[in-house]
Amino acid sequence: MEDPTARTTATYDRIAPVFASRSENPDAAFRAFRARFAAALPTGGRVADLGCGPGRDAAWFQEQGLCPVGVDRSAAMAALATDRGVPVALGDLRRPPLAPGSLAGLWSVAALLHVPAAETVPTLRAWHAALRPGGVLGLSTSTGDGEVWEPVPHDEGLLRWFVHRKPSTLLAVLAEIGFEVREHAESATHRTWLSVLAIRREV
Repeated sequence: MEDPTARTTATYDRIAPVFASRSENPDAAFRAFRARFAAALPTGGRVADLGCGPGRDAAWFQEQGLCPVGVDRSAAMAALATDRGVPVALGDLRRPPLAPGSLAGLWSVAALLHVPAAETVPTLRAWHAALRPGGVLGLSTSTGDGEVWEPVPHDEGLLRWFVHRKPSTLLAVLAEIGFEVREHAESATHRTWLSVLAIRREV
C-alpha cells in the first residue's frame, strides 16, 4: 500500500495557504478547551504543538506567555508557522525531536488522526516520554472507526489519510501508558471530535 503519511504530507504542502485561511478562526468550544490547557501550564512553560500546521495555536500560546515549539512534517506548513514568529522543528509527530521530560505541555489537534492505527501506542508513548512528570497533554482527534483516504473538500484531486478512533479505546490506551485523564468531551463540526486534557502521572 502507498505510504499514507508521505502522501498526506505532500497534500498539506500543496494546500498549506488555503488550509491556513480556512482554519484561522476556531469555534468557541475549541477556544475554551485551548484556554483550559494553557491555564494548566506554568508561565513560561515549554509546550510543543505536534502537527502545528500554520502555527495558529502555537502563536496563541506565545501570546499567553508560554514558550512554544511547533513540530510538523510539512515544510510548507512549517514555513507559515515560522512566518508567524513560531519556532518550528521539521519532524514527525510519531517520533518528535524533543528531549525526554523536556515539556510542561504537549498539544496536538487534528494531527493524531493522520497517524496509522497500528502506530497509535508507540506515538503516544513518545509523547508521554517528552513530557515531564505532571506535564499536561491537550489532544483533539476525530472519533469513529476505521482508516480511509478522504479527498480534500476544495480540491478533490488531493487526498489525506484519516484514522478515526473509538473514544473508549483511546482513553484506555492513554491510561495504560501513564496518563491521568482530567477531562474529555465530544463535539461536532464537519466531523465528531474527542478532546482530552490529561496529566503525565508522577513517577
